[in-house]
Amino acid sequence: MAGRPGIAHTGDAVRTAMTAPVVALDPGTVLRAAAQVLRRHDIGAAVVEDAGRFVGMLSERDLVQAVADGLDLDREQVGSVMTDSPRPVDADSPLWAATIVMLRHGIRHLPVTDEHGIVGMLSIRDALAVSDQDRIVGPSSGGLLDA
Repeated sequence: MAGRPGIAHTGDAVRTAMTAPVVALDPGTVLRAAAQVLRRHDIGAAVVEDAGRFVGMLSERDLVQAVADGLDLDREQVGSVMTDSPRPVDADSPLWAATIVMLRHGIRHLPVTDEHGIVGMLSIRDALAVSDQDRIVGPSSGGLLDA
């Protein structure tokens, strides 16, 4: 399905729905500072890079687990709680396929790669918003959007 410029559709490539540029953390960053970075950027996950090399991902889930485990957020570092083998997705992969992978595996964020390395982050919220948009066939009347 051809879409209007700036509007992503499930038949489009992942790059049309991803968030870019990606926010990167150093594995030596303490967890409280990492949480503040996520909050400041209003994101649920960041990639972790060591000397410019992709080594993992830190998500809200990782931070919640650290809090639940009683870790000291001012001493414990990102590298000790990050997901160290996240599943990246190619920026040119179909968005529908990436969405299915996320739903089947309970993944909320996928780092997006291309020939240049990590170029963005795809969240399940972004992917499902595109899927919902594809179901809209015309303007609604009398619904919440008309309020």
